[in-house]
Amino acid sequence: MDRWQSFPVQFEGGLITNLSPLAQATQFPGSAQLLRNFEPSTDGGYRRIEGFSKWDSAQVGGSAGRIRGVTRFNGYAYAAKGTGLYKSSGSGWGSALTTGLGGSGKVRFARHHFGSTPVLIVVDGTNKPFKVNAAGSSVTAISSAGTDQEGATQVVVHKNHLFFAKGTQLSFSAPFSDTDYTAASGAGIISLDNDITNLASFREQLFIFTTNTIFVIAGSSSEDFQVQPVTRDIGAPNADTVQEVGGDIMFLGPDGLRLLSGTERNNDFGLGVVSKLIQPEMREFLNTSTIFSSAVIRGKSQYRVFGFSTATNDSGRGIIGTQFATQGGEGMAWAETRGINSFCSASVLESGVEYVYFANDDGYVYQMEQGNTFSGANIIASFKTPQFPITDPTTRKTFYKMRLFTDPRGSLEVSLATEYDFDQGETLQPDSVTLSNTTSGTVAIYGSGEYGSASYGGANLKYIFDVDLVGSGFVGAYTFTSDSDDPPFSFDSMIIQYGQYGRR
Repeated sequence: MDRWQSFPVQFEGGLITNLSPLAQATQFPGSAQLLRNFEPSTDGGYRRIEGFSKWDSAQVGGSAGRIRGVTRFNGYAYAAKGTGLYKSSGSGWGSALTTGLGGSGKVRFARHHFGSTPVLIVVDGTNKPFKVNAAGSSVTAISSAGTDQEGATQVVVHKNHLFFAKGTQLSFSAPFSDTDYTAASGAGIISLDNDITNLASFREQLFIFTTNTIFVIAGSSSEDFQVQPVTRDIGAPNADTVQEVGGDIMFLGPDGLRLLSGTERNNDFGLGVVSKLIQPEMREFLNTSTIFSSAVIRGKSQYRVFGFSTATNDSGRGIIGTQFATQGGEGMAWAETRGINSFCSASVLESGVEYVYFANDDGYVYQMEQGNTFSGANIIASFKTPQFPITDPTTRKTFYKMRLFTDPRGSLEVSLATEYDFDQGETLQPDSVTLSNTTSGTVAIYGSGEYGSASYGGANLKYIFDVDLVGSGFVGAYTFTSDSDDPPFSFDSMIIQYGQYGRR
């Protein structure tokens, strides 16, 4: 009889799909062939994502319909729908604060605190900008704004100015004012060659993203604002994908996700594609979506970008990037989402609490990172390991046992499917098995010595599943699937016990 051997795997590295199976398994054994509705966790391993729930049980405006924009301001969620702007603390949207919104495209927001109270600025791509007072009781058009601000599609606060994007023009207000747009007071206009798609104020500089180029504005006022090119070869044609994450700016370019990483030299930036490890998924994501939104989960150093679908929520595609390094794409780990169908989204940090909202065509505003379901529907999550050759892909192995280390927060039920030799016809494939910590005889609890039962308690309690494996093959992969309303859980690592036989 062959002596049993052990093959340990620490789950790390995230989704990788641009390598050959053998290269992935040998170079990145802890990575994933499939990682859907899981997230690479900064606490280690792969964690099933949290769900989302309705921020308010009522539909905005009392009926279904597209939410054009969403944000949070001074204790309320704000949603633009049709011509109306609504607010809710979570218990009813009430009547529209204004019915003066124009157009049918996205509505975007910025907040400033130039005076004694905060103000929310609203642009709808058609009218002059609007301003909402701190109490949300007054919404007024900024009548002093000129034709350069009328029809603005983007707005951002930078160096105590309001900056507006309209086509190829970037205009800015006088300092500390949202009503003064005269040059004599310090307002101005900057013209670019391509349509502006995104704006980002970052590290004392304003980055301007167009369809084909990126520029940066340095300086503090109209007297010393200087426009310099970052690149004339790459742009961010997809609006609403620029976010600050982990000390960098991430955006969706025409070929994937990129980081605008500053180097030690002034005005020198790295623009490499950081999503190369999932380039097949990125191509499919870009080919199947034309409207995008994005958000950050600050506590997880995480960037999420979503492609909007006019189909049901089940069709919503998304990409998760978790940054483990301080700077640079080498520290990014990737995953996919399905079921978060976002036309517009927002991530706002208010009084130390992060609120992440999104909305689509059904008239509701949803809050991410809430609950264990997708607004009542089970979260379907899948993780597939690489095709492990273990020591030698030309040597047959008999697989005996798996010891799986998990970190649940409550009940856990997962289906485990084993795949040998790429599921070729001549190799018998074992039946899938169910792993559950609520039924006897399937789980041992690490740290307590108790076997065959489950107990819940401390956040650091680890659970170990001992699974009998059957069958043999030259390579083996394992797929874990959860279709439940269980609380989030993590897969940390596993050990495969096997015996090795002769060569092919």
